[in-house]
Amino acid sequence: MAGELAWFIANILPYITLGVFFIALLYNFVKWLVMPRPVVWALFPAKHSTADILLTIVKRIFTLPGPRKVDKTIWILAWLFHIGLIVSLSLHAKYILMPTFPAEYYLGAAAGVAAAIGTLGFLIRRIDIAKDKVDSTFADYFALVLLMLTLSLGAYLRIAGVMDHEQMWAWVQGILTLKPVTPPAHPLFLTHILLAQIYMMYLPFKTLIHPIAILFGQKVVLDERHIYPR
Repeated sequence: MAGELAWFIANILPYITLGVFFIALLYNFVKWLVMPRPVVWALFPAKHSTADILLTIVKRIFTLPGPRKVDKTIWILAWLFHIGLIVSLSLHAKYILMPTFPAEYYLGAAAGVAAAIGTLGFLIRRIDIAKDKVDSTFADYFALVLLMLTLSLGAYLRIAGVMDHEQMWAWVQGILTLKPVTPPAHPLFLTHILLAQIYMMYLPFKTLIHPIAILFGQKVVLDERHIYPR
């Protein structure tokens, strides 16, 4: 029974997760296209070049000008979260190309801890502002707690050196080639990827999808019909 559950979590659920993620993302694209707009022109200069839009998004991710002007504590937490998450996701994505490289565990663990600290800070901050009658829904707390648990487990797996690289590489390659193999059976690893997949399916329904939304909004919604004449 345990083997069947591990097989489902590691070798079947990933395809379900990707399906839900992209279908929900497509739904968001359609929703953004048909959503009524209060005005028929852009309220800020819209960029025409995709490269310019991407560069602006990247600059905002790394500098976070909004939080920096409003609240230095939130800015530090957001910076830890963004940088830690980007590095962590990059180290996960590299499994597509290579099984490992030197210092991966140390860098990945540090990135996971940084992102988890940022997430914990966001959670504490949200609880604190709730005392001032600022509305927070169950969904807000759920997303933060789920992400914090996922990141913390991932960091622990790296720090403790739990996973075998060769087995991990074989499992990833099996998923990518549609030829699943026996997955790593460690309970904490299975819990980590289960939480990660739940979060990924939940992601398109939350504001954490905002980098994609910004790109789509500036490149598609704010097209020539909604830009002031030059």
